[in-house]
Amino acid sequence: MSHGPVVTLPAPPKVNLRLLVGPRQDDGYHPLRTLMVALDGPADRVTVARAAERSVSCPGIGGPANLAWAALDALEEEAGEALPALAVDIHKELPAQAGVGGGSSDAAATLVAADQVLGLGLGPERLERAAARVGSDVPFFIRGGAQWATGRGEVLEPATAPAFECVLVAPPAGLSTAAVYAAFDALPASSPDDHAAVPGHASGLADWCRNDLWPAARALEPGLPRLHRALVAAGAAPALLCGSGSALCGITADPDAADDLAGHMRRAAPDAAVLRARFPGG
Repeated sequence: MSHGPVVTLPAPPKVNLRLLVGPRQDDGYHPLRTLMVALDGPADRVTVARAAERSVSCPGIGGPANLAWAALDALEEEAGEALPALAVDIHKELPAQAGVGGGSSDAAATLVAADQVLGLGLGPERLERAAARVGSDVPFFIRGGAQWATGRGEVLEPATAPAFECVLVAPPAGLSTAAVYAAFDALPASSPDDHAAVPGHASGLADWCRNDLWPAARALEPGLPRLHRALVAAGAAPALLCGSGSALCGITADPDAADDLAGHMRRAAPDAAVLRARFPGG
């Protein structure tokens, strides 16, 4: 039973419009340069309330194994004191191991909601600092919008990207991020960053979007090329891997075209999760 305010926030997905990956460094990480955008549409819902003892409830992975638990630890560290116990309930709409950032988004929503429930007033900068302790993508979900991310993905710089409509298609089998990066390391090095400017209109994304992890992901999940071909045949321009996969994102400039694309993919891949989303631009 909750004691005091209850806060529920959406935890949206993201897509990496451009994901450039460098060779593995001595610390085991790969330097990244990626343009991430937060999508409007289906989202997880994260509810935080005071409780007699801490708990994190989430289908598939709850308790201390969930990133939301680590988010509460990071919040205490940032606040510099032990905080009252909180209960976190996560209602999932986003697929797991899909590359759309569901777990990171849940953790970020947990930080923001817990800050509100407890009246800490930490503000975005301190919440981002706490988020960086949880995972590389978590600070992005505190900011949202469009952001260039470098380093391990935690160094953010505001960006501008065109509005677009999209369809996310997640096959039943997810992909382990660690496995995808291991497969990436076994492949020839990616081509250098061309530093091409972000297009001003969605129609320019077809020639600009890039994901260096695509060859590794499709080698691990042989069904992905078929889904990619189906998206392109149905009008997606471009179709690209979401993060490290396994979801694909089909992009269009027109809402009606995206609705048609979603309908086509539900028929072409009935076992996949098909989510209609959009980026409002900015």
